[in-house]
Amino acid sequence: MQTKGNILLIHGMWCRGKHLSQVQEILEREGYNCESVDLPQHEPGADLRKLSKLGISDYIDFLENTLNRLGWKEPILLGHSLGGLLAQLLATRIKTKALILITPVQPIQISGLSWTGLKTIWEILIEPFFWRKTNLLSKNKFAYGIYNSLNESEQNELYPTYIPESGKIAFQTFLPFLVYSQPTRVNFEKVQCPVFVAATGKDRVTPPRIGRKIASKYADSIMKLYPKLSHWAITENGIEKILLDATGWIEHKPKRKS
Repeated sequence: MQTKGNILLIHGMWCRGKHLSQVQEILEREGYNCESVDLPQHEPGADLRKLSKLGISDYIDFLENTLNRLGWKEPILLGHSLGGLLAQLLATRIKTKALILITPVQPIQISGLSWTGLKTIWEILIEPFFWRKTNLLSKNKFAYGIYNSLNESEQNELYPTYIPESGKIAFQTFLPFLVYSQPTRVNFEKVQCPVFVAATGKDRVTPPRIGRKIASKYADSIMKLYPKLSHWAITENGIEKILLDATGWIEHKPKRKS
């Protein structure tokens, strides 16, 4: 059966591909072919020592190799949170049909500093030598800064599904100005595709101003604000609206010449 296109789903920090299952279900119902993968060492029983040494470039290499394995040409990349940053970086390496960025983490060129964001991640930053370890936000910090629009029972159900993340990734993402190689620097001019940015009104980690700045970096882009959703968004009431808005916008774009 012919599909509308291939979409690679890229999850965020402390997550796995399964957290995007609702996103995948909606998109496949709309006629897209989706692939959701676990980033390296994010599967059950992962080696946390190996995970702690992985950085942004390792994740990008993995995603590019995944697309090569699938044989996909010019896919849509959908990224949530850190996945939104990874999607932008990957799009500088390969030809893409479009980007869908849901509450994306910003590249180094855009300041992401906010008191609410700092309050969310502070417990990680004060851990001695956190960049050499793995980390996992506490339940309280998830409730404050990540899925603050969900009710308590939904939060209690979700929290046990999260997994540790690389300290190196945290360092490169939270303190990019201290990393000489600047792995989160995006060459915006190399991203030659439409870019849809979904920002949310209750996002305490990547507030709407960040989404607005990200969208402004691309020649063909739009940012839409969803006031009632939090940074998490991907299983909240309203995620279907985001996805239909994004795919509808992309589908009405004139086809580019090869």
